[in-house]
Amino acid sequence: MSRRYAGLVSRGVARALDMVLLALLIAGGSWLVRQFFGIDPEHCSPDTGWWHLRARVCRYFPYVVPVAGVIIPPLYRIIFFVIAGQTLGMGVMGLRLLREDGRRVRMRQALKRVAAFYVTLGLGSFLIPLTARRRALHDIVAGTVVVYDWADHATDVRRAIEQVRSAEA
Repeated sequence: MSRRYAGLVSRGVARALDMVLLALLIAGGSWLVRQFFGIDPEHCSPDTGWWHLRARVCRYFPYVVPVAGVIIPPLYRIIFFVIAGQTLGMGVMGLRLLREDGRRVRMRQALKRVAAFYVTLGLGSFLIPLTARRRALHDIVAGTVVVYDWADHATDVRRAIEQVRSAEA
């Protein structure tokens, strides 16, 4: 793995890709729920019985999308940081989140990082070009770094090609 620290642009593009993915996920999920339940929020049935799931979902549906838009992005980031060490956008850009000592991020660091990012409204990212290891404020708070992760993939590809060539010979 490279110890080359990721800069503002590559991290910004990764975040933008994640935002597009999350917007598509939330909008697509909303559309699927509306289609599955046949919901039209402008014409909800007046049924008030607790067993009328469709009427309840229809009545509260306008609140679901904004709430999902607030809850899903931080959960997405925390889950992907802990499980994979990168979000899907970071994976496309070849970035990986690590602790300062180079080990995998655990739940505590992921929670600190995401909380610090949202508390500062992401403005801590402007520290990236100013710090030695290109760390944002949320990285400093959580004790993490973002590095480029292309080197291992190139080595893995070379090994796989060599194995195929040796098997053919």
